[in-house]
Amino acid sequence: MKSFRDYLPEDILIPFFGSKDIVGVEIGVWRASGTMALLDKMPNLKLYSIDPWLHQKGRGYEMEGEQDGQDLSFRVAFKRLKKYGARSVLLRMGSDDAISKINELLDFVWIDGDHNEDQVRRDIINWRPKIKKRAIFCGHDWHLKHIRKAVLELVGEPTFGDDDIWYFKYE
Repeated sequence: MKSFRDYLPEDILIPFFGSKDIVGVEIGVWRASGTMALLDKMPNLKLYSIDPWLHQKGRGYEMEGEQDGQDLSFRVAFKRLKKYGARSVLLRMGSDDAISKINELLDFVWIDGDHNEDQVRRDIINWRPKIKKRAIFCGHDWHLKHIRKAVLELVGEPTFGDDDIWYFKYE
């Protein structure tokens, strides 16, 4: 099975945008392997990568890790992404705060950060209006009931990809 690192850039974003210069947002970075894959496969991409790297008990996934591990993951991501220069903008904050830092319309938004139901809903509500008319709005972890519920209620029935990826193409 392919993961986001392999699936999304090749099978969704590249055919949709081609070699056009694009701007995207990735919510949830951890150690930036998916970020690097996007930037490597899409030299036409400027990517805002958002993650608080903050221990949050009871939030699940990477957020459960102790703060020293969060800090290490941030340092790993920072080091990995330095080579991309201005094409990679790393924002160490929650997505609710980051939205005010990005003053341009987006070609795509990838939601895979805080998996708490309230935050998933806020990510959809906050970020969807920031996308251009021709864009892709997408995320991960369709297997989680509350993500399915939020997406269906707030956006509608998505198209599906490998590895629990959901997405909408706006053409």
